[in-house]
Amino acid sequence: MKGIKKFLWFLYQCFALYTLLIYTLILLVPSDGWLAGFMMMSFPAVVLVHLISIPVWFVADRKKAVLPLLLVLGGGLFYSRTFGFNKEKTDIDTEGQKKLSVMSYNVHVFQKNDDWRTERVRKDIQEMKTWIGDSGADVLCMPEYYDEDETIFDTGTYFKKKGYKNAAYFYKRKYGKSYWGLAILSKLPIVAAKDTVFLAQNGMIQADLKVGRDTVRVIALHLYSMTLSLSKLVHQKEMDGFKREGRDTYRRMKHGFKMRSEEYKVLQQWVDESPYPVVVCGDFNEVPYSYIYGKLRKSLRNGFEEKGNGFGFTYNHLPYFIRIDNQFYQKEKLALLDFTTFSQVKYSDHYPIMGTYIVK
Repeated sequence: MKGIKKFLWFLYQCFALYTLLIYTLILLVPSDGWLAGFMMMSFPAVVLVHLISIPVWFVADRKKAVLPLLLVLGGGLFYSRTFGFNKEKTDIDTEGQKKLSVMSYNVHVFQKNDDWRTERVRKDIQEMKTWIGDSGADVLCMPEYYDEDETIFDTGTYFKKKGYKNAAYFYKRKYGKSYWGLAILSKLPIVAAKDTVFLAQNGMIQADLKVGRDTVRVIALHLYSMTLSLSKLVHQKEMDGFKREGRDTYRRMKHGFKMRSEEYKVLQQWVDESPYPVVVCGDFNEVPYSYIYGKLRKSLRNGFEEKGNGFGFTYNHLPYFIRIDNQFYQKEKLALLDFTTFSQVKYSDHYPIMGTYIVK
């Protein structure tokens, strides 16, 4: 029995070293490699193992329970990325200052890929447009936006009637009668805009907005999508099928880490070159312990971490318990008044998020 306990303790010590390596990677983000990406992404599972280990080692050997306890406490460096307690009011005098509310919402082509001819889906589409139009946001950043003239998907006309008279698309315009991709719709004047496409609908759009007497640059993005079929992996009943789907999932994730690390270089250049206060928002397809999240966090603040509440999960699909939609902003130039994740709004496979800012 003592031999087994020693061996298990040795294994746990090895796992503790792995944990310290993960903490170091997340803290310093020295590498954009796919292996580091997988390791950093395992942070929640690693902390869970240590939480379970505390009572186990306390029963087996009380002194040994100190190590998992210390490692759980050490993980506290990153808990603000996981859970928000930040609904306190901002001590800033906002009287007479123009507020800027920015909503980011991956609208999943407004359910066009569903059976949209059925009454139920058409009702959901209309309710989705109504909710967005009545949200009160000054700016809408929408990955997977879809617009098709003279159909139920004539979202451009609908949102113009709601006050969003200014828009920025890829290539500065729509093509023909329809448009598919990232879009920025704004109630405020857009004085300048530019875009870049990474792959298909993925890319970035930059819009300079007049906010009272100031100008704010909003960068909306949709980073590389891995299009994982986790439901197929979960529902596999045969080992061969599980292995096949597992290999495919691993391959897609590995490729995704590589692609997004290249896209980040363009994003950081846009941020660095901005003469105006910057808000970066959109679908990052990265968890809060990733390379890109960590690098952005060195120069910008994250809206959820500053003013979010709860876990703030933004993905309404398997694996559900992740936050991949974000808003980052320059705290030196902007003050964040409020940040909300609308987890009750289930029209898309993502939840909308909204931040409200003022220029300092």
